[in-house]
Amino acid sequence: MQRGQRQISRGRLEADSRRWAPGRSPAACCLLLWTVAVLAFAFAPAAHAENRIALVIGNSDYLKAPLSNPRNDARAISASLTQVGFSVRTLVDADQKAMRHAMLAFGRELRASDSVGLFYFAGHGVQVDGQNYLIPVGADIADASEVPLQGVSLNELLKTMENAESRLNIAILDACRDNPYPARSRSVVRGLAPVQSPAGTLIAFATGPGAVALDGDGTNSPYSGALAANILEVGIPLEETFRRTRRQVLQQTGNRQVPWEHSSLTGEFFFRPKMAPPEAIARPLQGVDARHLAELAAWEKIKSVNDRALLEKHVAAFPDGMFTELAMLRLEKLAKPSSPWTSVVTGSTVTASTRSDQMNAYEEGLKAESRAADSAGFAEAAKLYLKAAETGLTPAMFRLGRLYELGSGVTKNATTAATWYRQAADRGYAPAISALGTLHEFGNGVGEDMAEALRLYRKAADAGDAAGMASLGYLYTQGKGVSRDPKAGRHWYKLAAERGDTRAMFNLALMLVRGQGGPADLAQAVHLLQSAGERGHAGAHRELAYFYDEGRGVARSPDRAAENILAALAGGNKDAERELLTSPGAWSYATRRAIQRSLARRGLYRGATHGIFNRSTKIALQKVASGT
Repeated sequence: MQRGQRQISRGRLEADSRRWAPGRSPAACCLLLWTVAVLAFAFAPAAHAENRIALVIGNSDYLKAPLSNPRNDARAISASLTQVGFSVRTLVDADQKAMRHAMLAFGRELRASDSVGLFYFAGHGVQVDGQNYLIPVGADIADASEVPLQGVSLNELLKTMENAESRLNIAILDACRDNPYPARSRSVVRGLAPVQSPAGTLIAFATGPGAVALDGDGTNSPYSGALAANILEVGIPLEETFRRTRRQVLQQTGNRQVPWEHSSLTGEFFFRPKMAPPEAIARPLQGVDARHLAELAAWEKIKSVNDRALLEKHVAAFPDGMFTELAMLRLEKLAKPSSPWTSVVTGSTVTASTRSDQMNAYEEGLKAESRAADSAGFAEAAKLYLKAAETGLTPAMFRLGRLYELGSGVTKNATTAATWYRQAADRGYAPAISALGTLHEFGNGVGEDMAEALRLYRKAADAGDAAGMASLGYLYTQGKGVSRDPKAGRHWYKLAAERGDTRAMFNLALMLVRGQGGPADLAQAVHLLQSAGERGHAGAHRELAYFYDEGRGVARSPDRAAENILAALAGGNKDAERELLTSPGAWSYATRRAIQRSLARRGLYRGATHGIFNRSTKIALQKVASGT
């Protein structure tokens, strides 16, 4: 059985002619959709960081008042939810026992995970004494007074969902609004009663409280058919999903049916967000990147100066820089200039002569790597790192391992990379400890061992390594090797981001957009993405482009959207390349025109700025991607 759609089961049917008394046939039928949700991420199920869990029930086969569309609507909603990453359990024509059992299991599953939950009901629903009830198939109801005994209370369901403490809840009621049961008092009112949503919840109705929804003449009800289609739209927030659904229902019904929502949401949710998934692993850059340019310029000014204050200032300004280790070595040399000593960086006792050779080889290796434009340049850096590493310099061991992991200037070999990382890690070098943890996490060059990866990440993080902190953040947010704990993940990401780790900035920004592990904060998310983008993170530029294209968290700006998506393209982001070259419709016309204007300013495009990505536009984009 597939994860997406677990099963379609038929509830127990009881042939009893007394279950429905003669009465008015339903004028409408709809669906109840309960969605407990948080913002997620991405275009396919695998892209969503949170669990998405759905229970869908469609009841049509009532003997005395059968309904045409619920089973079709349930299947349509199930199909759409599966496509956007929900694990869906679907019941068709379920009796009271089956409904209650499924709802109980659903609530337990939500409580057991950091989830987005979705409950969907299609069938009869009525209001009695101000309370709403969902009617199972097989209910033997003589009149409305028996509804509370044989129906399923909507309030009980809402309470179950609320107790699950999901981050964001959504209830959508598209239930039949014309009560089919004879009433013996005025306690029975036409339509459904209004429902107040708890904090962090949206409740949507196919029509206003007390009004009657239309069943329609097609395969699906007007509301459910429109909703199923809009769930699949990319890049629109939850509220816009319902606005579009409402406009379509108004058009289809000639303004006779007006869908309605009550919301107390505190975060954003997208069924199919135009948002990348969190990065599972840091993407090491070859050569010098944007964040190293300033450091390289600063180092050139002090590289020949034995001034303790200047060296300490450099270490403070660039704690994770390419030349920071070298600055620390020189500080140690100034502390003990003439005698053998045990280096806190190398972890070994070296002579002044050996120390000088190490430092010179390492510095030349850094320079060679920073200016490398091809494999020959990286090969030269590898030779110099090897010379320094063989005499015990741990930063050189780490960088040499990195070149082997990437296959830069040497034959790519994860096992050799692990060997060099381990030698540096055994000497207490935190970046190497973290890098070795990543190899264990993914089984690259060493055996896959999550317990060992977690131990190494914690050791690196305790030593102040930002990459180790970011990796811990990822493990906790994903529940990989540890119990899922978004708050802990957010904590580690924050610590790593404060130390300049771009992956942590990027992933924390996504959490802040979704409100995962704490309150949503779009302003802070934008700030983090901007900081990551300034440090060369191409994915951050792509996310910023979405924000400016949609006006989400920032003032809408097609020009800024264009500059950011082109920066992502130039930075090698494959998603940006795919969207711009094969799916430009993901961007608004205004942003597409701004992209063409920007390409024209760069001398890459001479066509009209019409927003249509023709052949000449795509050629210009390919030039940006290739750096030509």
